[in-house]
Amino acid sequence: MNERLRWIRNNLKSQNIQGMIISNPINIKYLTNIEAEGILLLTLRENIYITDDRYIEDVKRTLTIDDEIIVTNSRNISLEDYENYFMFCENVGFEENYVTYAQYKEFMHKYKINALVETEKIVEKQRQIKDEEEIECIRKACEITDNCFSYLLKFIKKGMTERQIADEVEKYFKQNGASGTSFDIIIASGENSAIPHAVPSERKIESRRCDYNRYGMQI
Repeated sequence: MNERLRWIRNNLKSQNIQGMIISNPINIKYLTNIEAEGILLLTLRENIYITDDRYIEDVKRTLTIDDEIIVTNSRNISLEDYENYFMFCENVGFEENYVTYAQYKEFMHKYKINALVETEKIVEKQRQIKDEEEIECIRKACEITDNCFSYLLKFIKKGMTERQIADEVEKYFKQNGASGTSFDIIIASGENSAIPHAVPSERKIESRRCDYNRYGMQI
């Protein structure tokens, strides 16, 4: 079993929780490297990933024998199967900060759970502790971002639009080692720079002279 799953299981055990339903795709990716749509069940004896026909092969290619995760096609699961997953579990954990009330009721009904309990962000807290590989990824991301900023200082010209610059930033990231961006690129100029999370527009970059008062403050 991979170390992240083993750690989560040990911590659940210390809280008298015998199983867990993990549905947040970010937590699933952290624990298994799986990015395909699905749900991860930690039962008393097995780790089970439930997905559908579209993703079965992709999930199987992602996992290794050491992960000890059984991949199951949702089409082949009966109502009785769902009810048996947590049959001998007194308490089953769930992600209370991600699951909606409707999903909570669905879990209770589908899996016939005795008690569905909060896990107090157990996976999220573990994600805060970075291993060497994660730290190296952070270093690389910072390096790409710094280099992109230096590149933009020479790239940006008067008359370019915010959207043109945003497109160039995204292109630079992907051409220099990034798999993607964490969020949509924010490029804002003039009055737009006062808008939190501004969306790049067709506004053109203008040259402006900055004056300073006697206290060194920009006016």
